[in-house]
Amino acid sequence: MVSFLKPVLKQIIMAGKSMQLLKNLDCKEAEESERSSRDAERKSLYTLFLESVQSRLCSQEESPTDTVTEQQATKRSLIKMQSIIAQHLEIDDIHDPLLAINFARLYLEQSDFHERFSVGDFIVDRSSQSVTCQTFELTLRSCLYPHIERRYIECCGNLMKTLKKDYKLLEYLQAMRNYFLLEAGDTMYDFYTAIFDKVQEKESWQQLSFLNVQLQEAVGQRHPEDSSRLSIFLEAIDPARKKHPVNNLEVLTLSYKVPWPVDIVISSECQKIYNQVFLLLLQIKWAKYSLDTLRFSDFTDVAKKLEGALAEDVKVKESINQQIHRMCLLRVKLMHFVNSLHNYITTRILHSTGLEFQHQVQEAKDLDQLIKIHYRYLATIHDRCLLREKVSFVKEAIMKVLNLVLIFSDRWQAGFGAWKIESIDKMESDFKNCHMFLVTILNKAVCRGSFPHLESLALSLMAGFEQC
Repeated sequence: MVSFLKPVLKQIIMAGKSMQLLKNLDCKEAEESERSSRDAERKSLYTLFLESVQSRLCSQEESPTDTVTEQQATKRSLIKMQSIIAQHLEIDDIHDPLLAINFARLYLEQSDFHERFSVGDFIVDRSSQSVTCQTFELTLRSCLYPHIERRYIECCGNLMKTLKKDYKLLEYLQAMRNYFLLEAGDTMYDFYTAIFDKVQEKESWQQLSFLNVQLQEAVGQRHPEDSSRLSIFLEAIDPARKKHPVNNLEVLTLSYKVPWPVDIVISSECQKIYNQVFLLLLQIKWAKYSLDTLRFSDFTDVAKKLEGALAEDVKVKESINQQIHRMCLLRVKLMHFVNSLHNYITTRILHSTGLEFQHQVQEAKDLDQLIKIHYRYLATIHDRCLLREKVSFVKEAIMKVLNLVLIFSDRWQAGFGAWKIESIDKMESDFKNCHMFLVTILNKAVCRGSFPHLESLALSLMAGFEQC
């Protein structure tokens, strides 16, 4: 690449990529653009450059009578430059931008050259460059770069318009958020609650046929156009991780078939990040669903029966009531924690970041910029959902609480006689330790200013911690 094109190198490359992709797409937009270009007999960049040079030289306002001789000399020099260029084109039949050097030399002695060609933000430093280099740079800045910029905006704009209009780019980006980030709440609720119900009933749910049928039924009711694109797979996980119930969901991998050329933006690597967030959301939803489905009536019926059988034993009766009371209090504390985490992820992170992402997509000028915006969006939600390796210890503490929620729910549903006072002590102690650890870590991070987005979560957890 010649050095004088470096300032517009990105625009040249992106315009070329966009034009090539438009031709491969064989889209109506490209055909209309080509047709209108042929009708208007679009001029080449080389021709536009020469015309700009000529226009700049001839655009000076009428000078006093004593400058007529200089104007005539300018016209003669311009005719001479055009004659040289014409001879060159007749012999070689090529378009060579370096012919501008001839122009630079022809007008090197022109006294008002810099006034005519310089732009507002360009200051000539006569001590650091030769006059020839200054002249050439000013010529390119004023007569060539604007034409390249306009072609770049036109080509890339046509491609972005085609991807959004003909290939439904925005609809596919929304579909990824609907299913992987659970924005389609009613649809995905039908899917994941079918799994959670199977778990509560102690039935096998890790069957590919069952999972895909549930997914297709949930999606087909409200979004039939996506039912053929969505599927779910089962991946093997480390057997040691299965000891903790919350990790059992890690076998799930959601897949969405993205057609070309939209898969240039929504790549397989992007889907991996989407899946990590999807898994975290499922784990939080599972904990929340497990607590929401518990009923106080499960205890009151048992307590009445035991009170009738042990009516004369006051100490035993008080012990039973105390255990039930502690279980109810622990349930409320766990619900506060899970709801705080759920609200932080869904509103503070996914919703607000999603709105910002949609605005940036609308403002994207070219495909590379759109790809970077999408990757930055995924990196942001991945980071703020505490999935980054650097803050893995925070996620581990959260997973311990979610796992404790599932154990607690299982014991609640098992009935009063299925657990002892010691198990309540351990659950309360484990939760208090994890809660205290998270509140301390998050408050320190917020005070340092390193994670300002965690402030709402830290304050919410702190409010619950004060009542533990």
